[in-house]
Amino acid sequence: MQTKRRCFITLILIFIFAFANICYGFASTITVNIPSRTIYFVSQNISKIYPIAVGKIVSTSPLGTYRIINKQVNPTWISPWNGQVVPSGPSNPLGYRWMGFYSDYGIHGNNMPSSIGTLASSGCIRMYEADVEELYEMVNYGDIVNVVYQTMFTKTSPTGGKALFVYPDFYKKGLNTKQSIKKELSDEGIKVSNDIFDELYKYINISDPLVFSDGYKVIHNNELVSDDVYKSDKGQLYINVDDIKDFFNIDDEKIKSLNSILIDNKNYANIYDIGNMTGVNFSIDDNTKTIKMMGNIIYYEGKFLSTTDYVNYQNRDIYIPIKEFCNITGHKVEWAKDKGVTIDGNPVKYKIYNSKSYINQKDLKSIYGLNIIVDSSSNKIYIKRQ
Repeated sequence: MQTKRRCFITLILIFIFAFANICYGFASTITVNIPSRTIYFVSQNISKIYPIAVGKIVSTSPLGTYRIINKQVNPTWISPWNGQVVPSGPSNPLGYRWMGFYSDYGIHGNNMPSSIGTLASSGCIRMYEADVEELYEMVNYGDIVNVVYQTMFTKTSPTGGKALFVYPDFYKKGLNTKQSIKKELSDEGIKVSNDIFDELYKYINISDPLVFSDGYKVIHNNELVSDDVYKSDKGQLYINVDDIKDFFNIDDEKIKSLNSILIDNKNYANIYDIGNMTGVNFSIDDNTKTIKMMGNIIYYEGKFLSTTDYVNYQNRDIYIPIKEFCNITGHKVEWAKDKGVTIDGNPVKYKIYNSKSYINQKDLKSIYGLNIIVDSSSNKIYIKRQ
C-alpha cells in the first residue's frame, strides 16, 4: 500500500513538474548584473546584452532568482512618496513597458534616458525605451530573472589577448580585494607585474571598469579591442593592426592604407591614424594605462561601413551616412537642387550634419527592407539584407 502511495505521489510530482515546464517553458533567462549595469538575455533563438540603470546605493536592486510574474503595456505609475497616479505618457518614469519579477520590482522603460548606465532607480531595472519594447516581445510569463552581483569578467581581444575587467563594488560587498583580483588573474592566466598591479589598484572602485593587464589596453564599452599596444620613445601609442582589422572587420586592402610600423614581426598603427580611418575617437588614461575607444560603429553584412555620432538609443533614431552606405551597397547617390538627396534617382528624407548627408536607420530599413540590429550595449549597428 505504501509503495502504491509513493508511486502515486511521484506521478503527481512528475505531472506538476511537467505542467510547470509547459507553462513556463524554461526557454529564456534574463540575467541582470548590477556592477556592469547590463542585462544578458538568452532564449532558444537569440542572446543579447542591453545596458540598464539599477538601484541606488540607498535603494538597491534585490539580488536573487525570480520569474516574470506580470507584463503590461502603457503601465500606470503610483508615486511611493505621495501616492500620485501618473498615467502612461512622457511623464511616466516606467516608460511604456513593464515586466514585473518580484513584489513591486520590475524591468521597465524610462523617461530619463541619461540615467541608463547609472545607479538611479529605487530598485527597479530601467532600460532604453526601444530596448525594453524589443525585450518585452521576447519575454514570457515564467521566464527566469537572475539578479546577480559579479564585478570581474575576463575579456578576450580578437587576436586572443586577455584582460580582466573589474567593475566598481557599488553596493560595498567587499568583492574587489587585492587577493580576489590576483586569484582571478592567476586562474585566467593573465600576467600582471606586482608594480603595475599596485599602481592599477589605486583606482579600484573608481575607474569604471578598471582593466588589468600588463600594459596599455584598448577598450570599447564592455569589449577588449586590444591588449597589445606599443608606446614609442616619443610617447606615441600604436595598436596591433590585426586586432584593429578583426575588431572592425576591415578588408585587407583598406587596412593596408594604414601607416604601420613593424615591431617584433607584428604591425602596429598609430591611434590617430586609426581614428582618421574609422571615425572613432580615443581617450587616454595614463594612470590606468587604458585607452577608451569611443564611437557608434556601423557594419554592413558584417563588414565595417562607418561610424556615426548621431544616435539616440532611447528611440533608435540613428543616422547612417548616406555616401558610405551607397558606396558599399552600389546604390547611386546624387544631390539635386530641386530634390535634395536622391538615391537611385528617388528623393529620400535626410539630415545634414557637419556638411554630410545622413538617413535615419528606420527610413533605410523601410525603403530597402533591410534587417537592422541595434546593439546599444556595444554601440554597434548591424545592417543586413533580408
